[in-house]
Amino acid sequence: MMTFFREGGVIMYPLLVVTLVVIVLSIRAWLRLRGDDLSEATLGAGIDAIVFWGGYAVVLGVLGTLVGVSMAARAISAAEQISTSVVWSGIRVALSTTIYGLLVFAVSLLVWFALRVRHRRLAAGAV
Repeated sequence: MMTFFREGGVIMYPLLVVTLVVIVLSIRAWLRLRGDDLSEATLGAGIDAIVFWGGYAVVLGVLGTLVGVSMAARAISAAEQISTSVVWSGIRVALSTTIYGLLVFAVSLLVWFALRVRHRRLAAGAV
């Protein structure tokens, strides 16, 4: 896992921060659902923030891919001889951020959906 993280380059650090934000928001929303405060204004916004940050992870992932492809293209143009292993290793590194960003987004969507359903059921009075 650490190799995968290192391969993603500098964009993986903001992606890690976004992942932590999604985790913290998810835990906070879950704990609030267990309490008495089910107001739509605060709890609903907190639940929706989970999906926002998950989407932001995808944006960062795509940005990381573009940066990685740009760096690979620069290295390829600087090299006198092009090898397919160099090209594919550059592409693999570039795609690491998108894979991670999509994974964070997929998890955040699942958490958002589960919390949203639970919130609606509790607000309607059905547990």
